[in-house]
Amino acid sequence: MGFRIPVDAKKIGRRQLPMPPFWMIALFLIATVMTFVPLVIAARARFNTSPDPRIHLVQDMGSQPKYREQQTSTVFADGRADRPVIPGTVARGQLQEDDAYHRGYTAITTAADGKPSPQFVADFPAEVKLDDSLLARGQERYNIYCSACHGRDGSGNGAVHVRAMDLIVAGTQGMNWTQPSNLHDALPRSRGLGHLYNTINMGIRNMPGYGSQIPVADRWAIVAYVRALQIQQGVPASQAPEGLK
Repeated sequence: MGFRIPVDAKKIGRRQLPMPPFWMIALFLIATVMTFVPLVIAARARFNTSPDPRIHLVQDMGSQPKYREQQTSTVFADGRADRPVIPGTVARGQLQEDDAYHRGYTAITTAADGKPSPQFVADFPAEVKLDDSLLARGQERYNIYCSACHGRDGSGNGAVHVRAMDLIVAGTQGMNWTQPSNLHDALPRSRGLGHLYNTINMGIRNMPGYGSQIPVADRWAIVAYVRALQIQQGVPASQAPEGLK
């Protein structure tokens, strides 16, 4: 038989485990706080923008090999990555069936000398609403694209012409310059609105076309503003659109 040691059950119930060391408590608290760091970073990334691309742990199709503008390519015979427009194709939504609105004329006939003669429209197409906002837009676009040569008042004395004349006076060799048209001369004033639109779109003589830079609506806005400038200088009332008389 073994010896039995009497045990005080009450003392056992009151016995407490020893406190863990300070370093263990500190480590536990730090680890608990660190679990919130990924959540904070994720929340910050959700509500902030950055010019840098996000990190892709799994690339999939996030980063694809591709050609950039003006790069060379060995895939095509001409060595260019940029492909020319396929003849006869039209971009979606850009069919431009309305010749009067998109080109300023309704038909092209053959003149006596055999040259094509467009039938320019005399008034604004139905899509153009002639009001103060259109004239304000036309003034803004005119000052950006046209005033450099034709001047703010349309007299043909823009900054480009003034500079060219300075170079001629200074005796620049090989300088050959033609003054931009005075929009208040009889010939520009006699042209219909469609002719003015076509001039902006396709150019005329030494003037290049701005069709690739100026949208259709803005071209008509410039036409309206040019006609308003001409009316200020005495264009015949019979040639003025109804909204500008």
